[in-house]
Amino acid sequence: MIGSWLVKIAVAVAVLGFAVIEVGSPVWTRVILDGPAHDAAGDAASEYKQNHDQDRARQAAAQDAQNAHARLESFSVDEQGRIHVTLFKRAKSYVLYKFSQTRHWYDVRVSASASTG
Repeated sequence: MIGSWLVKIAVAVAVLGFAVIEVGSPVWTRVILDGPAHDAAGDAASEYKQNHDQDRARQAAAQDAQNAHARLESFSVDEQGRIHVTLFKRAKSYVLYKFSQTRHWYDVRVSASASTG
């Protein structure tokens, strides 16, 4: 009797733990990517301020993205000289990424901006 309850509790804890990890993965990825996105924008702004070369600024942002195991998805310089970047990283999923209804949850994009002034 006590043994069956322990098995049920163990199974419930395992299922709950798996669900928390599966659903929490995109949130955790977004939190992890926030710092590198701001670093990429800041480093690109610094590079652009020194050289006024968008390609070198983009390369600086791309290097920060690569260091974070992410991809630089977008890069732009607006009329005021602000740098805007978006980093992309796919969050880890064992089950839900396989379903078209939940696939987009795991495609994490984080944007950041920095001023060159």
